[in-house]
Amino acid sequence: MDSTRSRGQGRKISKEHSVTEPRLTEISRAARNLKLNPRTEDDKSYPGLWWDNSGRIIVDREELSKIEVLVKISSKIKELRGNKA
Repeated sequence: MDSTRSRGQGRKISKEHSVTEPRLTEISRAARNLKLNPRTEDDKSYPGLWWDNSGRIIVDREELSKIEVLVKISSKIKELRGNKA
């Protein structure tokens, strides 16, 4: 979901839908706003970037695909960042 990373570095959605350096708290807040029941695991990391202890969020996605969930969360983060300006 991080627009500064390439697909090879783990970005799952297009740059058009991605956000710049999303923080774990932003992702969690966006998932909570979307009623996805997020659970945060701070001690986890993406295997390709094992040294970067960025954490992960587990959500209830029901019938949505992973990509659909990522796009919705990314859009919500953009909306929340826009409200702060």
